[in-house]
Amino acid sequence: MILPSEALNREFVLDEDVLGQLVLDSEFETITTHAVLVGDVGLLLPVGEISELVEYLPVCKLPNTPGWFSGVISLRGNITPLFDLHELFGVAVTASKRRMIVVGRGDTAVSFWVDDMPRMVTLGVDDGLEGDPPLPDFVRTHASRFFLKDGQIWIDWDVKQFFTALGKLL
Repeated sequence: MILPSEALNREFVLDEDVLGQLVLDSEFETITTHAVLVGDVGLLLPVGEISELVEYLPVCKLPNTPGWFSGVISLRGNITPLFDLHELFGVAVTASKRRMIVVGRGDTAVSFWVDDMPRMVTLGVDDGLEGDPPLPDFVRTHASRFFLKDGQIWIDWDVKQFFTALGKLL
């Protein structure tokens, strides 16, 4: 039996070949990743970054902040900002029960409300969109690619850059 401190500090080694097969299949030029919906806006979660679905945590609202900033949550002792992208994007909530998705870990984690459970999507070159679809300007500024799959637009975005810019507006 090992001590908790040893368990937390040990190095986890994952097989790079297995990870590569799950994420990118260069033979068919596809990418498979987790994605979430914020209203009707589909967001691809960053490959290689830790993401976690949280059913519910108490939210501490902060005074004199915009409506799209829900407040902060305490996640394993770390204070994590929580954003309401529905409010920011001007889109309706489509689920009867919203959940929080946390991207990153520790003091660099950020969270936002989503409408449904994350899902796996596989997108190929043929799913790519030419031009910019009708999306909120703030997300379009931080998007690198757009895809259309089964009638849903999916956005490949720079999550870190997006939330860094959003944080500067607070």
